[in-house]
Amino acid sequence: MALGLVAGFASGLLGVGGGAILVPALVAGFAMDQRAATAHSLVAIIPISIAGVLAYYYIGTGHHVRIDLAVALAFGGIIGAPAGARLTQLVSERQLRIGFAILLLLVAARLVLE
Repeated sequence: MALGLVAGFASGLLGVGGGAILVPALVAGFAMDQRAATAHSLVAIIPISIAGVLAYYYIGTGHHVRIDLAVALAFGGIIGAPAGARLTQLVSERQLRIGFAILLLLVAARLVLE
């Protein structure tokens, strides 16, 4: 529950949760493999995301959301997620962890250098 609290806080504040908070915490803190951590994160992020959207709506900043972009992202994610899940079956646990770490480092570098 504490992890959910941290993920919800980070999600509302920074727009992150699943990838940046939940997956590493589940792998390191709960000894889950990368695939299980990703699956749990994806399930948990649904209510976290809904709560964040409602919070932004009720505090009056919802007008900053471009519905057309949000819908396009959602549909792209619906199409891409099953393909990504299938791809995880073709690589080892170690390769998944290394790839995930590299992705996080690239995102972090981009944010720092921007």
